[in-house]
Amino acid sequence: MYVCICNDVKEKQIKAAIASGIDTLDGLKETLDVATCCGCCEPMVNDYLEEHHTKLDVLAYAV
Repeated sequence: MYVCICNDVKEKQIKAAIASGIDTLDGLKETLDVATCCGCCEPMVNDYLEEHHTKLDVLAYAV
């Protein structure tokens, strides 16, 4: 699924970048050019980041 139509960025690319350690909006903007044009995709990208950080918090709490 396309998340950033302006820059042709798909959900899969965003999730792969987050999994590889690029877990900030600025980092994703720099590497994928996501949310750098019209900005309509920024809320969805932030949702992916929040989901990732929530999973990390749960794992850290479980340890």
